[in-house]
Amino acid sequence: MNKKSRKFQQGSASGWMIAAICGITLFLVATALSVWLLISYTEQKSDVDGKVRLAVAAAVKKQSEEDEAKFQESYKNPRIEFVGPSEYGRVSFMYPKTWSVYVDKDGSDRGDYAAYLHPISVPPVSGTSNRFAMRLEILNKSFDDTLKQYESQLKKGELKSSNVEYNGIASTRLDGAFTKELRGSVVLMKVRDKTIRLSTDADTFRPDFDAVLATVDFEE
Repeated sequence: MNKKSRKFQQGSASGWMIAAICGITLFLVATALSVWLLISYTEQKSDVDGKVRLAVAAAVKKQSEEDEAKFQESYKNPRIEFVGPSEYGRVSFMYPKTWSVYVDKDGSDRGDYAAYLHPISVPPVSGTSNRFAMRLEILNKSFDDTLKQYESQLKKGELKSSNVEYNGIASTRLDGAFTKELRGSVVLMKVRDKTIRLSTDADTFRPDFDAVLATVDFEE
């Protein structure tokens, strides 16, 4: 075989090997790319599926909480009427049927009148640690003298005062921190020579407290 033929054969072999190597390389690259794309797709799909599951769970939880809130609100109805003694202006209002009432002072000794209202059962009224959804007090004290006892806290900014009306009754409302442990609201109303004081010991009860205030009435 002459030199020219050998060179041709060698060139052909080298070209085939190069082509084969390139083909294998391209195959490996394509395979690696396919595997990477598959892994990436699987991860993204898992991530999307996880996000969908979390979104569904959050939606179900939110709906459940909304349904429970609606049930609890509707369960409070019909509301019950509270009526105080006639000699103290016959204060009346509507309160949730799920609440209990305890009259601590009936005013029979010409002293103050005090009633406590709270969901399910009223905690002991002695001491200062218990918090109540609502208190009704009819004080044998003038409106100005009653308001004056909050003067220091108003000046310090611990309480905020506002003039409001409930069921057409002019009132003064105080909101804020009454003590370090007690944050709530107090509403003062003038009746004859006495003062009606309605209060709640926690912001948690404020929606119910405001609903009660909208129904308050009394005899002048």
